Amino acid sequence: MTYAIQNVKIITPFRIVENGAIVITNKKISNMGKVSDVNIAPGTPVYDLKGKTVTPGFIDLLVHGGGGKGFADDSDESIKTISDFFFSHGTTGMLASLFSKKIDLLKKDVDRIATYSEQHKDSNIWGIHMEGPFINPEIKGAHKIEYLWEPNVEMWNELNASARGSIKLMTIAPELPGNIDVIRAAASQGVVPSIGHTLALYDDIEKAIDNGAAHVTHMFNAMRPFHHREPGIMVAALLRNELKVELIADGIHVDPIVMKLLHNIKGSGGIILVTDAIRACGMPDGDYHFMDQKIIVKNKRAFLENGTLAGSTLTMEEAIRNMVRMVGVPVTDAVRMASLNGAKVLGLEHEKGILAVGKDADLVVMDDDFNVHATIYEGQVKYQRDSLFPA
Repeated sequence: MTYAIQNVKIITPFRIVENGAIVITNKKISNMGKVSDVNIAPGTPVYDLKGKTVTPGFIDLLVHGGGGKGFADDSDESIKTISDFFFSHGTTGMLASLFSKKIDLLKKDVDRIATYSEQHKDSNIWGIHMEGPFINPEIKGAHKIEYLWEPNVEMWNELNASARGSIKLMTIAPELPGNIDVIRAAASQGVVPSIGHTLALYDDIEKAIDNGAAHVTHMFNAMRPFHHREPGIMVAALLRNELKVELIADGIHVDPIVMKLLHNIKGSGGIILVTDAIRACGMPDGDYHFMDQKIIVKNKRAFLENGTLAGSTLTMEEAIRNMVRMVGVPVTDAVRMASLNGAKVLGLEHEKGILAVGKDADLVVMDDDFNVHATIYEGQVKYQRDSLFPA
């Protein structure tokens, strides 16, 4: 199957190609560039996208749910609903994020997600981000304290075995006695340890980096505050190039001025935009449940009854819009943070997150206001809001 799109502005994301064309053959990009430079074979279906913007598919490493459903629901139908919902917002790859629970329940959750991914190869669910259960109870956020685990390599191995290789990221607090051993075990098994929900000091972070930690979960949230005499995770995340940081760019979790500071220090290559979306994403204000607790959603803010922020209602195209309009970063930087950087964390940068010949045909079609009009995953149209392509 071969088709082409033309009259598009292509964000690769390293540069912008005006009046561009892309030829897709099966799952891959087979030709790309300015319309005048792209040879489209006679008989190839060509779709004029009328000046819209095309970017790589978005990759979200922290998603708990959306469209009224959560990944912790005991239901394949919920997983499908979440997958479809985020396809409609341009997300072509994401990690199903699970929260701390008792071991038997958590093993059931990871097995269910792993089974779904194995059976649905055309899904945008690429694995699991295990947020917890080895996090600091003093800075647990919305996690229930009775669901947190004492650091234990054997229990980690048992959980990871149930996931059958599906756990790609794990949020962990390195300062807890025994967690360096868990970090080392996870890293040796191909999991990226991510520092979060932590009161770690700088020395703790250095030990974690040496043992495989390479990521920071939702930067500035649920971590030791900045202190000029007691440097901790915030200083380490800003200084250490080994650490890539997640940013929830909704303007609620982090003030836009602080987002600008982060971009000035870490640059477009060091930040990964994530949503931390929960089941209330895409839903009206009201009461919901998350982490086995009541969550209140009002004016796009999700919080516990005590006021603690509990996930978000953000989508990735909104995150890009916010980075461009609230923070003032170039659109190429914002798109890179929403696509290629996440692919790199997962070791998929040679196939995903960038538009070029030979890469997977994962594309998002947007207008100038960053509204998603179509999402293409491995050459297949997964969502369209207009009649851009044949039904």
